[in-house]
Amino acid sequence: AGGTGHDEKICSLLYEVGLCPSDYLEREVDASLSGGELKRIEIATLLARNLNVAIYDEPEAGIDLWSFGRLTDTFQRLHRDTAATYVIISHQERILEQADEIILMVDGMIREMGSKKDIWPQIMDDAACACGLDCQERKGTDAECYR
Repeated sequence: AGGTGHDEKICSLLYEVGLCPSDYLEREVDASLSGGELKRIEIATLLARNLNVAIYDEPEAGIDLWSFGRLTDTFQRLHRDTAATYVIISHQERILEQADEIILMVDGMIREMGSKKDIWPQIMDDAACACGLDCQERKGTDAECYR
């Protein structure tokens, strides 16, 4: 039944992750959902739990640009309004810009770790890589990544 506090909370969470609540309240979570829809429902589920620590593995995967914008807004709000710790694994600049700390991993090993202020310029400065290519250009090549 609409209008209950519980339903309002669910609607709010679905909207925060870029889903139209009226399209999903009565819908089964099954194979008829796209990968992006499933990812957003997973994120809404974690948000509903009010966790002290949450890990999001590439939360932007399979998500359209509008929903991606809603998601980054949600992460910004969480950062501002909660004391929780959020670990976000991502290659997306727009998400990384929100980080307090960044851990740069290369081939499964930590290459750099520190504050965004210290690490961000190194990531964004193509000159920091000997090959002069950005990460997307290096992907799948023999070019050494990150110095």
